[in-house]
Amino acid sequence: MSRIPQEDMTTLISASEAKTIASTAKSELEEMSVAHCINEAANTGETRAVYCRPMSAEMKTKLEGQGYTVLQPYPLAKHGDEYIISWKDAE
Repeated sequence: MSRIPQEDMTTLISASEAKTIASTAKSELEEMSVAHCINEAANTGETRAVYCRPMSAEMKTKLEGQGYTVLQPYPLAKHGDEYIISWKDAE
């Protein structure tokens, strides 16, 4: 992860560096959150997980590229805030 180390938290960095770190951190933390949701469900014998947070298009594409099915449970979900991630049909 490209984050600012604790010992450097009082050192001023450039706006460009801050923007790059923020962008990277957001996508890395999103992936960690999704992975935790999936892994927790898999550890309990489930073949799907409900992810109740916004998900970027990039994360959805990454999941689908790894064999997951990602659906939104219309009309129950607020658009963009709830997803069903399934690996039931994975090979």
